[in-house]
Amino acid sequence: MTVPSVGKILNDAQVSLAVHKKCVKQMIQRRHADQDTFLPELCNAILPVLLEFKRDLCAERVVRFLVGFTAARPEGREDEADDFAEAFLGFLLNLAGARDKAVRFRTCQIVAGVLNALGPDAEISDDLYERMEDVMLERLRDKCAAVRAQAARALSRLQDGGDGGDFSDDKITQAFLTLLGAEKQPQVRKAILGSLAISDHTIPHVVERTRDAADDVRRVAYLALTSKVPVASVSIALRASAIRRGLAERSPSVRAAAVEMLKRWHMAFEGDVLALLAALDAESNEAVAEAAVKELIHIGKIKPAEVAASVADGVPPGGGLRRDAKKTRDTWREDPSVLMTPEAAVYWRVVCEALHASATQSGATAATAVGQNQVVSAAVAGERLESLEAALPASAADLLELVAAHADAGAVFVARQLLPLLTLLDLADATARRGARDLVDAQLRKAPTDADATHLDVAGAASSYARGGDGAWERSLVAVLRAACEPEEVVDVVVSAADALQDPNESGSDGSDARAAQALFLVALLLERAPRASLSSAAAEAMMATLVRPGVTHASASVRKEAVKVLGLLGVVRGVADDKGETVRVLRAALAADAPAVRCVAAKALGDLALLFGPDRLDAQLDPCEEGSEEGEGEKDEDSVLTTSLLSCPVTDALASVMDEPVTDDFAALDENATFAVDAVDVTGGAAAAEAENEGCPGTAAAEALAKLVLRRGGDGFKNAKHFDATAIVAKLLAQYLCVDARARPRLAQCLAVFFPALASAPTDRRRLVADAALPCLRALSVEKGIARVGTYLAHLLDFCAVTKESTERGSTESDDVPKSRAYAVGGAELLCALCEEALEVVPRTLNANASVTEKALAKAYVATLASLAVATPVAPAFTVVDYDEKSVTCATLARAAEAAEAAAELASSRALHEAAREELEALHDALRETSEASEAHAARALELEAANAQLEARLAVGEKKKDAAEEEKEADRGADEEEEVAALRASLASARADLAAAEEERTLAVSWARDAAKEEAEEVWSEKKHALEKALAEARAEIISAKSAHLEKSDADARRAAAADVAASAGTQSALSSSDGLQTRLILAVADAKAHAAAATAAVADVKTLRATLTEERAAAATTASALAEAEARLRAAAATESSL
Repeated sequence: MTVPSVGKILNDAQVSLAVHKKCVKQMIQRRHADQDTFLPELCNAILPVLLEFKRDLCAERVVRFLVGFTAARPEGREDEADDFAEAFLGFLLNLAGARDKAVRFRTCQIVAGVLNALGPDAEISDDLYERMEDVMLERLRDKCAAVRAQAARALSRLQDGGDGGDFSDDKITQAFLTLLGAEKQPQVRKAILGSLAISDHTIPHVVERTRDAADDVRRVAYLALTSKVPVASVSIALRASAIRRGLAERSPSVRAAAVEMLKRWHMAFEGDVLALLAALDAESNEAVAEAAVKELIHIGKIKPAEVAASVADGVPPGGGLRRDAKKTRDTWREDPSVLMTPEAAVYWRVVCEALHASATQSGATAATAVGQNQVVSAAVAGERLESLEAALPASAADLLELVAAHADAGAVFVARQLLPLLTLLDLADATARRGARDLVDAQLRKAPTDADATHLDVAGAASSYARGGDGAWERSLVAVLRAACEPEEVVDVVVSAADALQDPNESGSDGSDARAAQALFLVALLLERAPRASLSSAAAEAMMATLVRPGVTHASASVRKEAVKVLGLLGVVRGVADDKGETVRVLRAALAADAPAVRCVAAKALGDLALLFGPDRLDAQLDPCEEGSEEGEGEKDEDSVLTTSLLSCPVTDALASVMDEPVTDDFAALDENATFAVDAVDVTGGAAAAEAENEGCPGTAAAEALAKLVLRRGGDGFKNAKHFDATAIVAKLLAQYLCVDARARPRLAQCLAVFFPALASAPTDRRRLVADAALPCLRALSVEKGIARVGTYLAHLLDFCAVTKESTERGSTESDDVPKSRAYAVGGAELLCALCEEALEVVPRTLNANASVTEKALAKAYVATLASLAVATPVAPAFTVVDYDEKSVTCATLARAAEAAEAAAELASSRALHEAAREELEALHDALRETSEASEAHAARALELEAANAQLEARLAVGEKKKDAAEEEKEADRGADEEEEVAALRASLASARADLAAAEEERTLAVSWARDAAKEEAEEVWSEKKHALEKALAEARAEIISAKSAHLEKSDADARRAAAADVAASAGTQSALSSSDGLQTRLILAVADAKAHAAAATAAVADVKTLRATLTEERAAAATTASALAEAEARLRAAAATESSL
């Protein structure tokens, strides 16, 4: 059997994947038959495939075939296959550095496929491995993304774990990790993730890719965590980060991959949900654990009804909720295992809440459904309620006792998880409400405790708020108290607990500071939900006397912070006019000089009070003496904002000064080139950093307060400002937002990112602030790089500020004459004028010889940004007189800018204009010369026609004489018909003579007029539409010439046919007149000759008319040429004048 050629086998392989096995066998036979020439033949045959960069289906099939054939090691021919693989890979590596990207791509693709397809028994020399490693590492830095991706796939099997097996010393792995953070193409990052070796060293980087910008890369990261990474190899922080990001994904494909990872981890713990929650550290990552349980319930891995049924079976997960609370309280010291674990507490809370939500939804459905649907929904709701009752403790008293037992044991986290379950029970019973009140009162009266003071074997310990806790336990207690008691009773319980914490008998203890801070925190929790004007003056004064005044003068910053917070809440509830300015003065003092945490709270409180009552009401509470002293300071140095006293200046100026303060070291910008820190994984996704910023950065708090004030009160909120009006504040906020590092100050970045679109969509007076603040912001940032980004964002905001007639119909004060098709920004005309004026002032800086290169570059970038923003600014159309005046100013400014720009452009291109004008002038002279030559040719043609006319007249005279003689001889014999014919001939001859005379006169006039016009019209200089006239004249010329030619040919043919007819008629007459022999014959010939000459005369007249039309067209062309010449001369004069003026 004859083995097919290499080309035939490759052709068969590109048709279908089904024949690849057969083709591999044939190719192996072909290689075995002629091993010496096989490799060169194969290399020559695959060159067209290597040149195909597009991933065509046929080319991909050939590549897959080559990979399968090279990796094939048939039994008995292993050495032959290994030798060929090594030789073929060497050939491909030689082509890896080709200039054609298609060759590099296909080479890396085949090498990657072969390396990944080779079996573990394949033998390749170490030299080839080292060469492949060097070549593919070089291709990993290729400029083509597809080549880099294939090079990453090729390096997958070349990674070496080293002695420790963690790949930390492998240069391929290090190259992968470096490129993973710097690569811009998603396909390359995806290929690297798929090729990266998994170890303790690389797992953090894989988890970090779950927050990649590309959906495909995040999906591949979750797939890698699912298939390659055991859950035991991932740290708790990384597990929590991966699940939190995955379950919060907006991309369906990425979220599906994250859910698959959660399923795999759930199965890794053999379906034990509590073990999974323990691996996630439910105590530290409560939100993540809760989301994981909810997702497992959603996908059916946890069935709440079955979990509730397990209580009756005696095998509830984690011991369940139905346990002996008294036994727990008595024995937890000897056996801490009787307490619920944090994982079990979170698990049972989520399960019970899911059962309650399902029962509520089914009940609501049953209430609105009818018929069978109502019966089914009611049955489902009943089953869910029964399951919920089976899962919860038997009564509210049992649950309260269980909560108290865990709280007394120090398992505050567990108690906090169980406490919300009280809302799922029936609290209509007075006993249950009283029990809840007693529980809350007892827990609130406890002295603040530290988590470290709890028994070591108790899980779920948490510190009180005053000892560094997050205050979640206290908030839960107050929330349950509000659900179980009346508002008056809630106030009594909280205030009495605060008084108990400040008991003088305990004031001398070591925890007096913590007790005072805890008491103030409880009062703040009470006031946060209190409605305005709900607190009596006596109660407010009592709080001020017993809590606030001692607190604001306390030595501890934590106590002062809580006291300032309570003071601000008191101001919100009761107002600022009833305390003789004490609230405002204390808050201003705290803002001026105190710890950063206290200043943050003071800034927030002042912002809230200014928002509610207005800054002028707050400024009215200042001491007049202090205002006078501040004015004196302002007279000494009005331009210096830094000398403004935070104690006496307007509140808005004080907040602006705080916002401008430099950021502390704790909030310094991060290094953009810093490597990923494995030990500093933020499980909260930036929430921890934002909370730290909220507690310790006064500038952020002041910026938030000013943003709220601008958005709600607009320019009216800054009437009393002396240094910073609303426009200046918006400009400062813009500069803050455009320069902030979102990683260092995420809260400020997020706040302003929401604020500016809201401001641009606010009422008209607020929207105008965006346009007014644009130029000050540009000026402030003009000395920094990236000014173009500032202009782009401002243009985006101005688009938000655009209004149309629809918005004016909804209550805006803008003119109703604005067309619906036009949208304009409020204040756009003024901004446009200001931008143009600013650009005209800055342009000379770009031409200043003394300026440095950097200054010139920044100035040019600034001007370009001004221009782009001016173009993007929507300007209102001028319909009213005021708008017309504004438009006139704008047009004047734009005209000045346009003149300057045109002058600069013409000065730069004057030489080119001169050269172009000279070339155009020479072309016009050539056209004029051609026109003169054409006129001379027409004159020669006219002379020829004159000579032909003379000959025709002579022949006509001879013919007439002969005819007269014949008529005299035969006059007696001719009848009436012959006389009429002779008269007609005479009339036609007379007409021909007249036509010839008129043609001669017209020809003479046309020739004279054409010569004079060609000379005079060449000097005319007035024409404005050169191209349009040339096109129209060309079309008219073509139509006239074609029409005249057709008419001339038709006239000539008609004349010839008439002459022939006359000759035939004369011949008939000759036969009829038998008596006239030779004389009659001569007469007939003379008549025919005369008619022929008449036809020729008619043709000559037509030629003269055609000549006249042609001369008219030439005159128009000459006029057009002269106009172009005049236009070129005018441009030359304008360029010379511009050059002289500049």
